[in-house]
Parts: sequence; C-alpha cells; structure tokens
Amino acid sequence: AEVYNCDFEKSPKPSWAERAKKQLYRSDYVHAHYVHYATVTGGTMRTIEEAKKLNEGWSQHFRESREIDRFTDEISQAVMLHTKTTVPEYTTDWKTRCKAGAKTAHGKDCRVGFPWPQNDAMSHSKATADGFGHNCFTNEKLANFWIPQLRDAIGKRNVRIEHLRNMNTI
Repeated sequence: AEVYNCDFEKSPKPSWAERAKKQLYRSDYVHAHYVHYATVTGGTMRTIEEAKKLNEGWSQHFRESREIDRFTDEISQAVMLHTKTTVPEYTTDWKTRCKAGAKTAHGKDCRVGFPWPQNDAMSHSKATADGFGHNCFTNEKLANFWIPQLRDAIGKRNVRIEHLRNMNTI
C-alpha cells in the first residue's frame, strides 16, 4: 500500500486548498531551493540594467508575478505527493480510533488513511474487511502510472547494486 497516496480531500481540491498550492518552475529559472520553496529565482536575481534591457519594471522588493500563475489539473497534469511527519499522538490507539463508526473526542479523529473503494465516498462499503472506516481518496494517476514506474526503477537499482556487490566493487 502507498502510505501517502491517501488524501482526505478528493481531487481536484476545493478552492480553500489554494492556500497550500505549490509552485512549479523551469529548472533554469530557480537558482536555490529551501525545502519546496524557490528562494532565489531568475526574477529575484534580475538587475535594474537587465530589467531596462527587457523594458520591464524593476523594484528592490521583488515579488513573483501572479499574472503568469496558472493552476495545474492535479488529475491529468501534475501532482505533488506531499509526505508529512506523523507525530505519535496522531496514531496512538489508531486501531480503536479508525474503526468504522468509532466515536472519538474532539481532535482524536483517525489520522490513518483507509481509501474509499474506487474513490467513491458514496460507496455502499463503509469499512475495510478489517472494520476500519474509509476516510480518504487516492490519486489514480499516481497509483496506476507513477508508483509502478517508481517500483520498477527501484527494482532495477537494487539489481544493479547486488551485481556490483557480487563483483566486490562496493
């Protein structure tokens, strides 16, 4: 199972999720990253002389233009699988908290994902065979296209590493 391919909001995300949007840049435009933030881009490095040559405005307080932003269709174009730290308190007693129909105290909801069958929250199935309540959606392109490619690449890498070990080169 894919631990992180289980989102509590179905794609495409509702408008309130825009606050968590991620930026994608051409690799030649970004000169430095911090985590997933582009901290130094071609725009931040542009000098006043370069801006004049391009007949563009310039300010010492640079901001990326929102005019050129566009939203990506996360179902058919691109998706970022966002892994997150799960603190122990979120998974404590998960076998009880995640049972279908479990009544939990405020803030003690199930934080372990159990995908809806066929991503259908209206499905007649409300629980897994083990009795855990469905509570999230998977990204089908990720599950059916990207994850198999990743597994294949990992398998090929492992074969190569084993081959190198057998040759005593590593």
